[in-house]
Amino acid sequence: MEILPNNIESAHRVGMAAIRHAFPISRQFFSGCLKFVKIAFFLSFTIYYFIMSQIIVSPSQTQFSSQENETILSAAIRHGINLPHSCQSGVCGSCVATLVSGSVVQSGEYDDYVLNQDEIAAGKILLCCSQADGDVTVDMPSYAGAKAIAIRTLPARVANVDIRGDVAVLTVALPKSPPFQFYAGQYMEILLKDGSRSYSIANAPSQKATLEFHVRLREGGLFSPQLFSGSLKSGAIMRLRGPLGSFYLNDESADKPLILLATGTGFAPIKSILMQLADTQPERVVHVYHGTRVAAGLYDETALRQLLAALPNAKYTPVLSRPDADWSGATGYITEYVLRDYADLSGHEVYACGSPDMIHSSRQMLVAQTRLPENAFFSDVFTAHV
Repeated sequence: MEILPNNIESAHRVGMAAIRHAFPISRQFFSGCLKFVKIAFFLSFTIYYFIMSQIIVSPSQTQFSSQENETILSAAIRHGINLPHSCQSGVCGSCVATLVSGSVVQSGEYDDYVLNQDEIAAGKILLCCSQADGDVTVDMPSYAGAKAIAIRTLPARVANVDIRGDVAVLTVALPKSPPFQFYAGQYMEILLKDGSRSYSIANAPSQKATLEFHVRLREGGLFSPQLFSGSLKSGAIMRLRGPLGSFYLNDESADKPLILLATGTGFAPIKSILMQLADTQPERVVHVYHGTRVAAGLYDETALRQLLAALPNAKYTPVLSRPDADWSGATGYITEYVLRDYADLSGHEVYACGSPDMIHSSRQMLVAQTRLPENAFFSDVFTAHV
């Protein structure tokens, strides 16, 4: 006999009748099995819920959950919440917050210059190095809450790969809708089969159709060898997540002169910031220092000089630490030249991107020797990954 149920309820009745016909088991047995399934589902959901920690970030009252063995910052990013951060490795201090209630377990090491003992005693923690031990509330006034740009995962198509020595300038095309938004200085994660790699965006926020990344070759690396070998060809589809990070211009001090420091491919976010200035504040006073080992490390100098032409109050000082004999420019380290050029930075802001050593030494020396306020030093630390 063919039965054609006209709704889900009748289909369920037909299915149960068919099972009972095939397996002559009592109605009580089926009812007991159903109750068991419901109880098991409820218990599994309850266990899952209670092993999750609930995180509250004030004053924005942002809420999300974190899993066992997950840092608070990683949990926020997983939920698409872009809390202030940069290096994710305990070096930059951008993700510092105050523990209001609950307790955390330190899951990573960081130096005293990031958090000293007095700050730790006052309840300061780094969200990239802290796992919640139960429900936690932290205070993070620097987080914009609902005003922050939401993190998205989106496809992108490889448009061009330009090899310049040991740096590849990668350009990817974005979907036309919805338009992608970011702040100059932020970065993206390139999502790969076996992990991810993070690269700063090197173009202006006003350029909606593409993103540019500067990728240094890491032998045996997870991503960079694909660019240099030619295996990642034009037209290939990639997955990106972002924008991430809190390394961008401070809107509250739009009139202050800027010192922009970069080492190596740390120039990428600095380039993005310069492009934003050219679009929005071309008269702003800015001095760019780019430090590399050899002249070939100034891999994007043509584009930089074009930008400088659009910024009449901009200066540029390239510095080589291991120059060839024919180099006639500055030699040594960029922080030394900032100290030579500026005795008083009390009215400036400094944005530094590059190696941990450069970030650490620049912060210490500029604050100690030029009266730079500690809260006027902004940094994005590049840590090497293969």
